[in-house]
Amino acid sequence: MGIKLNCPTCGQRMTFDLATTSIICHQCGYTPSTGVDERAAEIRAKGQRPNVSISNEDQIPPRAIALFYTAQDCLFDGNKKAALDSLQSALDIQSDFAEAHLWYAKISDNEAVKRDHLSSILAVDASNADAMRMMLILNGRLTAEQAEKGEKSHGPVIKHIGEAVKTTLAGTRCPKCNGNLTTNDVTGRVECGFCGYVAAQGEHHTANGDSLLAAMLERRAEPVKWIIGERLLHCKQCGAERAIPASELSTRCPFCGSNQVIAQDALNSFNQPDGVIPFKVTKEEAGRLLKEQLKSFSERVKGWFVNNKIESATLNGYYLPFWMFDATVEVTRTRIQNQQATKGYGYTRTMIPTEPYVQSKYNEMFSDMEVCAAKSPSKELTRELGDYHTSDLLDYSPNLLAKYPAQLYTQDFDEAALEARSHISTAMRYKYSRRELMEEKEVTINVFTTMQQMSFRLILAPVWIAHLVEQDKDLRVALVNGQTGQVVVGKAEKPQHQHSL
Repeated sequence: MGIKLNCPTCGQRMTFDLATTSIICHQCGYTPSTGVDERAAEIRAKGQRPNVSISNEDQIPPRAIALFYTAQDCLFDGNKKAALDSLQSALDIQSDFAEAHLWYAKISDNEAVKRDHLSSILAVDASNADAMRMMLILNGRLTAEQAEKGEKSHGPVIKHIGEAVKTTLAGTRCPKCNGNLTTNDVTGRVECGFCGYVAAQGEHHTANGDSLLAAMLERRAEPVKWIIGERLLHCKQCGAERAIPASELSTRCPFCGSNQVIAQDALNSFNQPDGVIPFKVTKEEAGRLLKEQLKSFSERVKGWFVNNKIESATLNGYYLPFWMFDATVEVTRTRIQNQQATKGYGYTRTMIPTEPYVQSKYNEMFSDMEVCAAKSPSKELTRELGDYHTSDLLDYSPNLLAKYPAQLYTQDFDEAALEARSHISTAMRYKYSRRELMEEKEVTINVFTTMQQMSFRLILAPVWIAHLVEQDKDLRVALVNGQTGQVVVGKAEKPQHQHSL
């Protein structure tokens, strides 16, 4: 039998009071003594409905908001179908209603439907952590348990390993004669110098980078982050064992000369590169470009004060790790025009606002922003190497490291992302404020940059590294971009400073 909602005493409509979990007539104070006690007890047993908020409620139509909260009431009452119907009705009114999409994905039992609603959120707001976390579970990158722990976690525990960690190796041997493979400087192909075998040309890397948010959520769900000092290599050719620094990805066995590329270590402490940019500048060309730079006017001027003539030099090719970021950002620019004013008997220049600030918003995109992930050479040098062009980027294969050794990243993606954000913010402040500040002295410009989406890849980029010894015994490091030929010459240092490369 249904409950009568009209008060039998005064005839006014009764309401359900959430504070007392009872039905009451606020006109005369009447409370039914029978009929509602069981319902009130049921509601008390369930507890109070969770407080669910809407982030941008001022941008959602009132009718859609009402339907969203109705869905929450239906869900609290155990009626999932009615909740889904109300959420769909809210989405029919406001198609980009993020919270409605999120709750539909939470309630639905259909994986395809879940994925569709989560994709609708991430297409508009790639920084929505709840939607991204649920998508990672659907994609199998996180379990529900890992996601829950990661949501409550402050990140993995950092642990340092004091002994060499065992590794598995990916060899670069010829499949026909088992000879050492190398890279042809003219064709760029991987080939065998003994039997003439030529490996298939690598595929150009076209995959999009991983979402920074997704990687950060995965990282938070990890219990431990290992910091490795050395890795233990067991040569497959001669059986020799030795420890190498954690910064090396590939090396040659000093006993048999075989090339060895690390596939992974026992703790899974690092990620393999996504792609490799092959060398285009030969050693001879790099040496010529470096000599031209050292003969430049600026270097000759330095020679007037110090003896910077080169006595000896070494030049070697390396693959250095770079985190490469793509980003979309929103730039908010505020402009305040000021005027001059006089005070008292004299003229005093003051800055008095003549109008409220004017705010403008702009959208910008950044592609292939590189951050070197190696400790050596220094970032002061690697930042000056210029851009690398991803049109030459090949899918990573250990065979591509057959000739030149490669370093492994020592700066992780999360630290590199902060560096990339800083560079982007600096570039935006320069672009949107410098010219106007120079032309109009009585204006105040503020520029704020909000990161909307960021993705990243790990690439190996070619670099020629020269160690120069001057006649006064000072040491200098110079770099040549192995793809474009850009030359960077470092400052002279005293001999006690040692370089790892």
